[in-house]
Amino acid sequence: MFRIKILENTVVFLLEKIADMVGKFGIAGKYGVAIIIITILMRIIVFPLALKQEKAMKKMKELQPELEKIKEKYKDNPQEYQRKTAELYRESGANPLAGCLPLLIQMPVFVALYWAFSGNAIPADAKFLWFTLKQPDRLFTIGKFAFNLLPILNVVITYIQQKIMTDATKGQEGSQQMQTMLYMMPALMLVIFYNMPSGVTLYYLVSGAWSVVQQYIILKGRSDDGKDSIKGAK
Repeated sequence: MFRIKILENTVVFLLEKIADMVGKFGIAGKYGVAIIIITILMRIIVFPLALKQEKAMKKMKELQPELEKIKEKYKDNPQEYQRKTAELYRESGANPLAGCLPLLIQMPVFVALYWAFSGNAIPADAKFLWFTLKQPDRLFTIGKFAFNLLPILNVVITYIQQKIMTDATKGQEGSQQMQTMLYMMPALMLVIFYNMPSGVTLYYLVSGAWSVVQQYIILKGRSDDGKDSIKGAK
């Protein structure tokens, strides 16, 4: 996994400062609380991009009838289909990759946290709730098998996120791929996070929970706007 040393040092600095502030209030698990605070701050920072992502999704949905016409017209000419599709995106100002921006911006922070908890910057005995932040959470063990709860919660959160996105893109181009990702992404998250330091898993879990609430509010707002438009038309 790649490293960005300056970002890693910045994340460690923020963790230590916020943990010290939390510790002054006598709150247990100060590093865990610091991770949650950093996660929320990060989500607030990228919120404008989340709105941009929503606008991009809405624009793509509006373009769907035109995209279907182009697909049908040039089904035997892939090169012309790609050219016409790109031309439609350019003329409408739509960007199918806009939805990736929040994830791309958060990824370096995730990597920095991974290295911070894998190295010596964070105390080895830093704890939160029942787990040590530099180790998998190990809720309980059966023989040599350790049951880690946080990765399981990540699977649930990831499934809900993918389900919301799949329902939102139903009937659009790429919806079949979204249906496949509905099951692939949770499985992938389980493999990636199961033995990862719980401090990193905690960050991803809180961020994912925030995303679920945010997606629900935005999509509910979109649905309410649609209902209001229908009432106005009547």
